[in-house]
Amino acid sequence: MSCPASGNKQGMKRDKLIGAIAGLTCLAAAFSASAQPVVSKNRYSPYQPVADITEGLSWPKGQALPTFATPASKMDMLTVQDLSKDEQITFSSLQGLVNRKQPRILLLDARAEEGKSTWAATLHLEAGGNYSRDNRYDLIAKYAKEISGVVLYDPVASPHYRNLAGTVAAQKQGIPVSNEVYAELKGRKIELPVLEDLTTLKMTSPIEIYQYLYDHYWEKCDKRVIVSAKPGDERSGGDYHHTRDIAAACGAAVVWLNTMDPAEKAMLKKFFADMKAGEALALGWYATERSGIPAATEFGIGTMPADFFVSGTVYAGTNHRINIPAVPKMPLLENKVYVCVIVSDGDNIQYTQHAMRRIWDRAAESRGKMPINWTIAPGLVDVAPGIMNYYYGSATPMDCFVTGPSGMGYLMPFNTLKERGADVGDNLTDPARMDGYARLTETYLQRSGLRVITIWDDATPMQRKSYEKNCRQLYGATVQNFKDVPSVAGSNENGRIRFDRLVVPYAGSYQHIRDSLSHEISRWDGKSPLFLSYQVTVWGEMKPNKLVELRDQMDRDFPDKVGFTRADHYFNLYNESAGLPFNLCLSADTTVRTSDSSELPFSLLDGTPSTLWTAAKAGEAWLGFDFGKAYQVNRYVIRHAGANGMAREFDNRDWTVKTSLDGKTWKTVDTVKGNSDNVTDIEFSKTSARYLKITLLNPGQDSTARIADVEIYGSN
Repeated sequence: MSCPASGNKQGMKRDKLIGAIAGLTCLAAAFSASAQPVVSKNRYSPYQPVADITEGLSWPKGQALPTFATPASKMDMLTVQDLSKDEQITFSSLQGLVNRKQPRILLLDARAEEGKSTWAATLHLEAGGNYSRDNRYDLIAKYAKEISGVVLYDPVASPHYRNLAGTVAAQKQGIPVSNEVYAELKGRKIELPVLEDLTTLKMTSPIEIYQYLYDHYWEKCDKRVIVSAKPGDERSGGDYHHTRDIAAACGAAVVWLNTMDPAEKAMLKKFFADMKAGEALALGWYATERSGIPAATEFGIGTMPADFFVSGTVYAGTNHRINIPAVPKMPLLENKVYVCVIVSDGDNIQYTQHAMRRIWDRAAESRGKMPINWTIAPGLVDVAPGIMNYYYGSATPMDCFVTGPSGMGYLMPFNTLKERGADVGDNLTDPARMDGYARLTETYLQRSGLRVITIWDDATPMQRKSYEKNCRQLYGATVQNFKDVPSVAGSNENGRIRFDRLVVPYAGSYQHIRDSLSHEISRWDGKSPLFLSYQVTVWGEMKPNKLVELRDQMDRDFPDKVGFTRADHYFNLYNESAGLPFNLCLSADTTVRTSDSSELPFSLLDGTPSTLWTAAKAGEAWLGFDFGKAYQVNRYVIRHAGANGMAREFDNRDWTVKTSLDGKTWKTVDTVKGNSDNVTDIEFSKTSARYLKITLLNPGQDSTARIADVEIYGSN
């Protein structure tokens, strides 16, 4: 029986499906063969789903931040601008203490760029009690029975006592209060015992105060999280409520040490040295970016910039299941210039909460006109899944999401810009710590569905090897040179992962990126595809409308020569062009047929575990893939029902994988027995194949096969 090569595309018009269905009928007839010996295998499955909870915290090993319970149907709301500085310290700790059981207190910021109540309305958080400057202490009275007492401090002696008191109060299930706040409590007949009186301490310098914290309280702190929060002083502002609720709920230490001061930086490193790469995270910010981020990087600890992030203990309880967007089929590889433009600064979770929402909504008319790659923090799956789901749910097929630097938390493996307090060079030399960070990153790539990492700035050969080895989810990564290390270069790691050097990092103007693109395209010899990646700063003029303008200008200047692409397509097209393995399931030429489907089962090839293919017929279920032509195939990935968030007892248990060149002669490349993973990732020796068949021998306890997504990798 002769079967034509099929070339259907997801989303094709209905009248074009007839030929594809006919071709797949031939394909279905071809999928039967005798077993051959397994060649080789290597299983890898880092992901376990997060379960919904109704009360308390869930914080399993391998999860950076805890999962909070679903917020109460009616929330007690208070605007932070109705509070003094020290009242913000008190009320944010109260929020964390109360929300630890169930989120019930929502602090709002009247100065938020997106609007004070925008996220509350988006996530259906309704007010049950509205508190203001006049009745703010009634909120403490309402929850007084859930508070064990107060920790007294004097910010006049040193503002750093705010951080010390917050740390102590979290351990004692109390709230930190200044002398003035305590007097207000007593004047309003809110009687709370004093758990500890820090006003008797005589220390004044930051090093003395945090050494005291280290000596007396650090041992009992949960070292998976540390919060770096500026406590303020008379000359400059401070961070009085952002992220402090998370510290109170988690029992985390709150510190602020000036990373521009060598002695204070050394003190901060004492805390980081006691934390474990792959299990720990820093929240907040530092005196400067390039003096602070490397201090944590040295220990394999990423930082989630959060010094303007509000009410994390509420948003961490919203929409626990991440609805990862479907991935459109990538364009056929052509001999042209492929351009990938990445928008900064999504690692800042306060940016995703505030500025990004404003930019995103205002760009609704521009988004969808061209591929735009948005950086986002993978840690949002813990700290604000509802916010992540908003962007995912309102994205167009042209909107692609990638990580902010440099994975799970901002890490600076290699600094390329010398600044005061920050030397150029390698910040992470310990391979074990790098592996720990990369493994944690992989977990969050899986959970968030992100496939591309933007690394700030560069990565050494050891670091690149660690990313490739530990981040199986990765399609590719970008590296960059800001100024002082001209040797930064792209590379192909282990024949799998492309590390692409940005042509321009953090471009701030239209003229800058236009001139650079024009220069690079003019130099192109046209002999093979050219790949150019850029990053634009979100704080400059390069908003989505200007990117559309840039695309239109390139089309006029270089007709039919330039293609702007999604980042996931960009790296797969690069690998295809370079003869490296790429995801064949993204190809428009790949089609699939199953044993139990009257429709074309596109959900198997849509790049997301959020959709599910099922087969409930008795007997063996199978999936048959036709790549349209032969490739050197060497790997497959199955995301089972568990990756979709369903119960694990419904996972597929046993299966075989066979390949064929002609649909007649088959060989078995893998056999699996007793699978319990949510994600199965298998490599086998390269074999020439046009067809691949997965036969599910034991679909699950209820005899129903369930698969969320399949990836198959091959090279030309």
